[in-house]
Amino acid sequence: MTTTFEEDAEYVGAEDYGGPSPLFTGDTGQLAQDVRETLVTLLKRRYISSERHGKDWRIVQENEAALRTRLNDLFLDLVIDRNYEVAYKRQAISDTGAKFPTLLYDQAWNREETILLIHLRRMMRSTQQSGDDAVFVDRSALVEEVSNFRPASSTNEVRDEKAANNAVDALMKNDILLRTAESDRYLVSSIIEVLLPVERVQDLAAWLRIQNGRPDDPIDLTDDGDPTDDPADADQAEERP
Repeated sequence: MTTTFEEDAEYVGAEDYGGPSPLFTGDTGQLAQDVRETLVTLLKRRYISSERHGKDWRIVQENEAALRTRLNDLFLDLVIDRNYEVAYKRQAISDTGAKFPTLLYDQAWNREETILLIHLRRMMRSTQQSGDDAVFVDRSALVEEVSNFRPASSTNEVRDEKAANNAVDALMKNDILLRTAESDRYLVSSIIEVLLPVERVQDLAAWLRIQNGRPDDPIDLTDDGDPTDDPADADQAEERP
């Protein structure tokens, strides 16, 4: 007599692999539910921090090897900065130069976003040097900062203001600007220090000068010394989930 697979097959779940109790039918996962939830958070968000994601940060510390393995299986690397207490994913790079499939995509910061990134990084450094930790900024001040770098050839102020506001929204979406109780007032996330080390700021400043049509203009957009003398290789692309 012929029997079906469903009649003969035994259920194989996570406990059969030495893992936690299965969370759903057919579950062969090896991670506990809270660790899986943190893995999903790492995949969905730009980063997690001890300040904003306390539980996830603790779980990352306690399960670093397991989380790193799961991300590595997806050609992603887990980056943990214990100084700033942030963790995030990035695309793994092959030692042989081969290209891996990717869940992330490269999206370049546009001109307005670049202006704001440099400005916020500069504000963060200045505030830290004065002994403060928290950096707050208003939307109107950010829009005005972008307008200070409006090319002379640009005469459409309405369009430029819209582009500046869109840049603010983009930084909010990437959790670089964090909402506060006050409307249009934001807290600058410490992740900007991790995303933009000194060399990165210099590259972005050089790229911005080229975009403004003034590659030799000695505009000092950083508090960290003169911009690089060779902006030709500046790459403003960032990986976004």
